[in-house]
Amino acid sequence: MQHEKDAESGQQQPSAKGIGRREFLAMGSLLAVAPWFERLAAAAPEAASEAAAVQKPASLGYLEGSDLIGNLRSLPSDLRKLTVTSRGGTYTAGRRIVPAADLTSGDPALVGLPVRMTVHGLYPPAPSAAIPVAARPRSVDLDVFIPCPEMGLTATARYQAWSYRRLPAENHSARVSFLVWPDWVAVLALTARVVPADPRARPLLLHASFTPGGDPGRPKLLHGVYLLGLTPDAWADEVDLPDNPARVPADLLSVLISLSPEGVRIGNGK
Repeated sequence: MQHEKDAESGQQQPSAKGIGRREFLAMGSLLAVAPWFERLAAAAPEAASEAAAVQKPASLGYLEGSDLIGNLRSLPSDLRKLTVTSRGGTYTAGRRIVPAADLTSGDPALVGLPVRMTVHGLYPPAPSAAIPVAARPRSVDLDVFIPCPEMGLTATARYQAWSYRRLPAENHSARVSFLVWPDWVAVLALTARVVPADPRARPLLLHASFTPGGDPGRPKLLHGVYLLGLTPDAWADEVDLPDNPARVPADLLSVLISLSPEGVRIGNGK
């Protein structure tokens, strides 16, 4: 497992060349443990919050045609410029979002390969007439459960990837990008803890696990762009996004996520 900050940070990451995948993942696991100990003091309130939350399946939408967009790491957060050049021609990805759980199948070729997951932030990215600040959730915490088969057949590591706070003033994590290795048994999964704008509403705990196969009811693992809805049924139906993100209704507010294969294995890939 490797956590790698986005390019804007300017930090150089050590090269993994010449390191076997087992050793590489073990090193990443050790690095991930250190901040975990620092968060032990906050673990009890978080666990209590999860116990009080309404647990629901997460609603993930998939942008049709986004598998043809090569560089998803620098994807514009407003999804406006989606024109790419492919095989000598120009192609513009559509603006249709389909329920990721309703797709026929994931891509089994991604299993065992390093796949880059990037959490870009909220979509739409800025307050608008349709979604004023007061209509946004009070908080969002996104955790990614990353397969770690070297630690056990079904083992995953929990990575606290991204967060948002509306009060006392809007504050959110920077875009973050890291590598995951999808697996058939230890699944790649997401959990979003959402505290709604209405102070009378109970918190939500939204969970989804990707499948590289055709498991019904689960979002399919593909190269492309996903929108993780902050309400349970945000992407239950197909939706054509408006060209102007300021017109996106409040019930479609989401976290923008992308997945793209790195194209090379680390070491021997075992």
